[in-house]
Amino acid sequence: MNALDRSIPPKSYSIKDFSLPKPSEYTLDNSCKVFSIPNSAQPIIHFSLYIKGGKLLEKEKGAAALTAKMIGEGVEGMDSKALHQKLESYGAIVSTSSDIDSFTVSGHCLKRYFSDVIQLVKKYLTVSTFAEKDFAHILQVMLQQQQLNEEKTSYLSTKLFRENFYGDQHPYGKSLSSEALKNFQIDEVSRYYQENILGNPFQLFITGDVTETEIQEINQYLGGIPVREDAVFAYPDFVSKISSPQLKIYQEKEDAVQTSIRIGCPTFTLPNPDLEAFTILNEVLGGYFGSRLMKNVREEKGLTYGIHSSFRNETNQGYFIIATDLKKESKDLALQEIYKEIKVLTEEEISAEELDTVKNYMTGNFVMSINSNLSLLEVTKSLYKKGLPFNYYDDYVSRIQEIQAPTLVEVANKYFKQNMLEICVG
Repeated sequence: MNALDRSIPPKSYSIKDFSLPKPSEYTLDNSCKVFSIPNSAQPIIHFSLYIKGGKLLEKEKGAAALTAKMIGEGVEGMDSKALHQKLESYGAIVSTSSDIDSFTVSGHCLKRYFSDVIQLVKKYLTVSTFAEKDFAHILQVMLQQQQLNEEKTSYLSTKLFRENFYGDQHPYGKSLSSEALKNFQIDEVSRYYQENILGNPFQLFITGDVTETEIQEINQYLGGIPVREDAVFAYPDFVSKISSPQLKIYQEKEDAVQTSIRIGCPTFTLPNPDLEAFTILNEVLGGYFGSRLMKNVREEKGLTYGIHSSFRNETNQGYFIIATDLKKESKDLALQEIYKEIKVLTEEEISAEELDTVKNYMTGNFVMSINSNLSLLEVTKSLYKKGLPFNYYDDYVSRIQEIQAPTLVEVANKYFKQNMLEICVG
């Protein structure tokens, strides 16, 4: 047997297009949709139930987040302790959460307990109870976390960015505060639940050892939930609040030892033909550890431990953002280098070698991210929420590989030369 020569790296191979499993779609008796991706390799089922709403529909700041935390603390006939003991007896995990525009109940369990767990999920959606003692505890924990956040320049800079990007009256721009939490009443949780969760349409994404038996059980329990026929969900319009070519805001924080920088601009909603090209631009600029911003600002200048860029595709508007935290005295030089790297992308073509590296990183990273039933479920749900087809990734590798350097210069000029928002806190 020949000894392995560790000085010779293994051969690398280009990734080709591949197809992800597509979900089967079912319509429940109440017209809600189920998207199922069966995989019987293990007797486990993962699920994620999604309701439009979230922060967008709250009348009091914090109502969506507090309601999501409270829903898992008790239902009719079971207080918090009894509910958690019941889930533990099934070996199941069920969690609730909310974000900007959705409320989610997610979980997983052994196949043999799925019927019992889905009945509990039905109770979450229809007969949740909100005990004063649970509310007081959750509110106190949330208040303490919020007070800690309000001391962090990283939190404050992101908060300021969203407030000035969307406007503080837009749901996406409204921010939670410790003062709002101090005055929060449990009645607001009950009202949010009654108006925005109880009887609202939902979509259920499920994967694992799913058969017709589980689909029938879903219809028996969740399909029997009365759904409001008049439920209408409208996303608010967006008008950019960046009125000048370069809006700069510096908020001093005397006791801060560092400055947090957030720089960004509007992008687009989905679907959009610029998506793949802009994704490549983001990776080149600050999307991964070998990006230009990391090499310049972190490795060469030594100004920060980390700097990254990303872009969010929120409904009705997307935005691009660069984020970093560094010493106060390094702020001006960091800003100079950030804008320099942005300018280079609008004027010079990316070299073939760098572009090839980034494309291979993107496609390889995506392949590695789809390594379980749960990750496949999350990808499927994400495509649905973004309005992208379930076959979006079938030719993803080809679409990425076909994009050339001249196209990236065009896209960089299209987005990076419009109004920029710069926030510095520290």
